[in-house]
Amino acid sequence: MVMREPCRNRLFLKIVLCGVLFIGLASNYCLARNYSSNLKQFLQETQQIYTAGNLKDKSHASQNQAYIDSTTHLLQTASLPDSTAIATLYDMAVKLSESRLYNPTIEYTKLARRFLQENFSDGLDKEKAIVNLALIQASAYQSLGMSTPAINIYFNTLEETKKYRMDDMTAIIYNNLGSTFQHQKEYAQADTFFNKAIQLNEAHKDKQKLFVNYNNLAITYAKQQNHDKALEYAFLAIHQLDAEKDKDMIMLMQQSIASIYLNRNEPLLALKIIQEVEKYQLQKGQSPFLIYTYRLLAQIYLQLNRTDAALEALQKAKQQADLCHNDKELVPLLNLFAKIYAEKNEYANAYRNLARAVSIKDSLSDIENRHQVTDIEEMYLAGQERNRQEAMAAEQARERNIIVYTLLGIIIAVMVVVLLRYRTNLAHKRADKEASIQKTHQQFKSELQQKEGEKEQLEEQIAIQDEQLMQLKKELTSLSIQSVQNENYIEKLNEEMKRLLLEINVKETEKRKHIKEIISKINQYNTQSSWEEFRYRFENVQDSFFQKLSAQYPDLTTNDQHLCALLRLGLSTKEIAAITFKEVRSIESGRNRLRKKLGLSEKEDLVKFLTRF
Repeated sequence: MVMREPCRNRLFLKIVLCGVLFIGLASNYCLARNYSSNLKQFLQETQQIYTAGNLKDKSHASQNQAYIDSTTHLLQTASLPDSTAIATLYDMAVKLSESRLYNPTIEYTKLARRFLQENFSDGLDKEKAIVNLALIQASAYQSLGMSTPAINIYFNTLEETKKYRMDDMTAIIYNNLGSTFQHQKEYAQADTFFNKAIQLNEAHKDKQKLFVNYNNLAITYAKQQNHDKALEYAFLAIHQLDAEKDKDMIMLMQQSIASIYLNRNEPLLALKIIQEVEKYQLQKGQSPFLIYTYRLLAQIYLQLNRTDAALEALQKAKQQADLCHNDKELVPLLNLFAKIYAEKNEYANAYRNLARAVSIKDSLSDIENRHQVTDIEEMYLAGQERNRQEAMAAEQARERNIIVYTLLGIIIAVMVVVLLRYRTNLAHKRADKEASIQKTHQQFKSELQQKEGEKEQLEEQIAIQDEQLMQLKKELTSLSIQSVQNENYIEKLNEEMKRLLLEINVKETEKRKHIKEIISKINQYNTQSSWEEFRYRFENVQDSFFQKLSAQYPDLTTNDQHLCALLRLGLSTKEIAAITFKEVRSIESGRNRLRKKLGLSEKEDLVKFLTRF
């Protein structure tokens, strides 16, 4: 019963894990269903937006429809990487914006931003796409003349770019805010935002964006009639361009600089610059740019009182405008014609040009107003439709959530019931297990008491043996000391007798003979018996000490072995010197010789080494 309990625990754990896995799979399935449903809804709404755009731009209707069909097919591809999907959503917004379908652009960017926010995991690619969509949306509002919503979008987006440290996007927003405030003639605000953009772009050494920033500052100061500042920033803008790659843009900047010089009452300098621009644009066949170049040239000639040259320049400008079918550029040209003819007292020509200018302006204004009214009306209707679709989508999402939460509730309820039953069974099993454990505990306790009794007996025997061993060691030490002392004493006595023998006269034969007999008896007494007895008693305590030592170090003499035994007994150098009647220095020399024979370094402990044997 005790051994089977872990199996039951593992079984319950498997049940719980299966439940959790099922919940996870259900959640993933619901998320997948939600994404699929959301994508379908998004593509339907996108199709409606493009259809509305095609009604306004019938010339590109088939091309736009082919594009939306291919894009829809791409987005419905299984396992499409998020980066590809995000890039595709952004490209669709760019396509609408480039087609100048501003109202559809606004509706699509709102839809795409919401779809990205709700269906993609957080990441830098997603955030950049959302910011870019917001910029396209704000630009569309500005194109419709609606600056307030554009400014709101810029400021809201600015918080996101700062949060994710997207300095390049932050600089673009600052520049766009500056342009918006410039258009509203709030020049101080415009200057502030342009300079903020410059700080960021200078930090990243982005010359293209710096060109745009400085050019916008030049325009801002030119509109304020601050020509010196305007020239300063215009030259800074040109400095950011590449002399070869950006030649067209440099010529346009020269055009602007010529205009500034003209406003500074420096027509000759302006004339010199604009003639270079005219020559370049004629070589490149840049008709749209030549319209303004010739108009500016006419204004310069007027300031120089060269009326005929001014009329000739205006005729060239009009030819370029007719070539480009640009009625909007005709209005300022016709007004300038009227002004020149009036100064020449040719009032009929002046009236004819002025009347035509007013007619074209009214026509363009009427068309623009109709477009704006239509766009605003479409925007309102699209907003209403979007609100209806969002409400419908929210209701569908609510219904799906109810189903999901109901399923989860049922699963949780089943798991709770299983858990309660498991806990009840576990309580019964635990009671049986505790009874079994109690019985086992009693048996173990009884066995433990028995073992403890045996342990006490063994400890007593060990204590007795230790005491006996200690007594033997004491006896051995005493015997060793006595034996060594006797041996050394006899040896010393023998040496004294030999010295005495040498001192006695050779003629005293009897005395010398008697002393020799004494020396012989001393030598007979000082035999190996004392050493053998010492060795015998020593090995009773230290089993096979001499045998092990001799086996490993056969070159050791008897004296060496004797010294090893004394050191093994724990005697110090001084103690050994005392019992052997030798000087301490002599014992130390013996220890050093012994250390060399044993192959020990000076750092190794000799006594500790001998304990191994």
